Amino acid sequence: MQNSSAQSGQLRYFEKIDHPKQQEFINSQNNCALCGSELELSHLRSEEQGQIKEEAYCGQCEMRTRAKIFSLN
Repeated sequence: MQNSSAQSGQLRYFEKIDHPKQQEFINSQNNCALCGSELELSHLRSEEQGQIKEEAYCGQCEMRTRAKIFSLN
């Protein structure tokens, strides 16, 4: 069985991204809502708390646009 993948910019996706709604979602996750620049992502791992914290930052607007905490449990 072969996995087909699609590409958008430099990111590689293994799901279909042809539909406009899918493209809209990907753009909203990867680009700044204010200026459209590509977001910088950082991931911090905390083993004692069992979490990964993800932050999205726009260098153009100089603001954090998203912060999520994921549990490793």
